[in-house]
Amino acid sequence: MTIAHHPADELLLSYAAGATDEAVSLIVATHLTFCPQCRRTVAKAEAAGGALLENSEIAPLSGSALQAVMSRLDAPTPKPIRVPMARSNVPAPLRAYIGHDLEGVRWTKIAGGISFKPLFQRGESRVQLIRSKPGSGVGLHTHRGEEFTLCLAGGYTDVTGEYARGDWQSTTPDILHRPLADAGEDCIVLAVSDAPLLFQNWGIALLAKWFGF
Repeated sequence: MTIAHHPADELLLSYAAGATDEAVSLIVATHLTFCPQCRRTVAKAEAAGGALLENSEIAPLSGSALQAVMSRLDAPTPKPIRVPMARSNVPAPLRAYIGHDLEGVRWTKIAGGISFKPLFQRGESRVQLIRSKPGSGVGLHTHRGEEFTLCLAGGYTDVTGEYARGDWQSTTPDILHRPLADAGEDCIVLAVSDAPLLFQNWGIALLAKWFGF
C-alpha cells in the first residue's frame, strides 16, 4: 500500500508529545497503522522528547502528588471490547470504539447513498464513520472549522486530489469541495471535525443539521 496523503508534521509532533485530544489522537493513531512513513516521524519525535526529558532538571513534587496518582489507579476503568485481529478489518486504535469489523457497523442512512455512524463527541469535536456508495458524495460544502478525514476502505476524489485506503485529508474553511466515492467498493472514512460543515444546498444543509454534520 502506498500512502499519498499524510498529516502535517506539526500535527504528528503534537501527537507524539501527547498534546492532541482524544478525537485527533484516535484518527492519527489509525493513520499510523497504515503509514510506515508517519510512524517513523512519530518515533523520531518521541525519541527526541525522551532525550529532552533525560536532560531536564528534576522538578520537586507536591506533598499530595502520590495520593493523586494512587486515587487515579484505584478508579474503575471500562472493560475494553476485544475483537480477534485475524477476523477484524478495523485498525487496532478503532476496535474499542467499534467493537466488530466494518461489515458489522449499524449505519444510519441519510440520503443519496450516504450513511454514517457516530462514534463519540468531546466538546466541539465530533468523530464519526461515513460510508458512501460508489458515485455518491456528501454534497458541495466548506467548513466552519477544521476537519480531518482518513480513508479506511474504497476511495474518493475531490478538487484537492484522489484518496485511497490509508490516505489523510485536512480541510479548512478556504476549501470548497464535494468528495465523490470512486467506482468499486463502498468508500468508508473516519472523520473528525471541530465545527459543523457549511453546505451550499439548503436541502442538504437541513439534513446535515438534523443528523449532526
